Amino acid sequence: MIELKEKYKTPSEFAEFIGLEYACSTSDKHKKDNGQFFTPKQIADFMGNLASPKSNKISILDPGCGTGILTCSLIEKQIQKSGITDIDVSLFETDENVLAVTQKVIDFLASWLAERNIQLKYQINRTDFIIENSKVFNVSTLFGFEKVNQYDYIISNPPYFKISKTDKRAIAAKELVYGQPNIYSLFMGVAAKLLKQDGELIFITPRSFAAGNYFKAFRQSFFNDVSISNIHIFESRNKMFKNDNVLQENIILRATRKTNSEIKVTVSECDKGLNNPKEKVFKANSLIDLKSKDKILFIPSNDKEISTIEIFKKWQNTLNDFNIQISTGPVVAFRCTEFLKAEGVINGSLSPLIWLHNIKEMEFVYPLQKGKKPCLIVNSEESRKVLLKNKNYILLRRFSSKDDKSRLVCCPFFSSNFEAEMVGFENHLNYIHRPNGDLSENEIWGISALYSSSLFDTYFRTFNGNTQVGATELKQIKMPPLNDIVLIGSKIKEINNLEKQAIDTIVNEVLLEESYVKNTRSTGDFARVGVA
Repeated sequence: MIELKEKYKTPSEFAEFIGLEYACSTSDKHKKDNGQFFTPKQIADFMGNLASPKSNKISILDPGCGTGILTCSLIEKQIQKSGITDIDVSLFETDENVLAVTQKVIDFLASWLAERNIQLKYQINRTDFIIENSKVFNVSTLFGFEKVNQYDYIISNPPYFKISKTDKRAIAAKELVYGQPNIYSLFMGVAAKLLKQDGELIFITPRSFAAGNYFKAFRQSFFNDVSISNIHIFESRNKMFKNDNVLQENIILRATRKTNSEIKVTVSECDKGLNNPKEKVFKANSLIDLKSKDKILFIPSNDKEISTIEIFKKWQNTLNDFNIQISTGPVVAFRCTEFLKAEGVINGSLSPLIWLHNIKEMEFVYPLQKGKKPCLIVNSEESRKVLLKNKNYILLRRFSSKDDKSRLVCCPFFSSNFEAEMVGFENHLNYIHRPNGDLSENEIWGISALYSSSLFDTYFRTFNGNTQVGATELKQIKMPPLNDIVLIGSKIKEINNLEKQAIDTIVNEVLLEESYVKNTRSTGDFARVGVA
């Protein structure tokens, strides 16, 4: 231990070193399976510094602790701010491979604190954090309120991976679950319920919880328990966990039991600039409407995104107000294999099957072969339940790749594309349509142009932090007046150049008094794609 203390000045330095050693000796598969990405020291220090001083006796919870670097950094920062004498730490870690490393770090921390006359009491729990604390969802029993341990600080870089809704953790935390949950949101939801009245929750997580139907139940519970005071955004998502090849759009957030009327948003490029980030303070109700059903959290990173949010707030209608709906393609390929055909001619008994790869930016491309995906589907009495009437639609990809220039990739689809009664839209597509009617040509071009514009792409990115584009999120977006949409469409259909710059020019002329400049997080010009 003496030799270690001569080499490493602080426990967090030792935790980072031993964590890197461990990460290099562990396979990417093991880390991915466990959702395990160790926090760099600069980020751990930033998170520790977000915590405010309390009494001389503090309690800390670190769920999914890994090497314990977050706990170490938090303690180091709090010792600098206040005269702490006693620290009670509870750590959770289930990976047997990393637990030996955790123990070495905590031993170092205990010895380091003892030299400063600070007593450390700790417990390393080898049990699952969600299961172990599931009683927080049912504290009221026949025998009164069941006691749960609560903490001054809860700090975490939780694991990130999806689990099924039948997973025992999802069942235990069913209050937080809709559809297929991601384990990190369960960590956040449980932690929020374990916070003392004046406690602080500090997490680094993907920002995907901010919107979307899958996280709706989580948001309703989480924002009922805590109030966000700080959000930190990283401009370069691929540099944060550089030793683990992570491509998450992550944020750091601080939340408290106390209601915060303001939220401070800071921005840095990964770990660079953490000591001097750009910052702006917002009224909390301008970033999240807690009275709304969906409780979407907007996270703007620059002035352009802020002004974009204000533009959308001025609009009153959604597509639904214009009798226009957004739905998800009903053809789930693996459930319809007996209807799918790779070869044939479109006729009364064979209909076109449209996939994700047929949707380019403002252009529908068919046929376009990709691998062995069949491009036809049988039109029969049995298959009709997954087919749609061949009429005018707007098609959007439900998933964009990390290489896509735009998060929203859509194109017009006209019934005149095919001499067919029915069409098949695969499940990875969203389609916009008018029930019991048809979209006009100008409506189709206008809505397609809006979704393809820098304005809409920028707005969408302020609350969507992943590559999924859900129908629920699209339904909630406020739209300009229908007359403006039709006017945009009439102008778009007359031009030959459908590159983004040309689209932006028309959208700006119709909707904005000042020219809208493309966001730095937004996208470049479209590349036209021809028919294969």
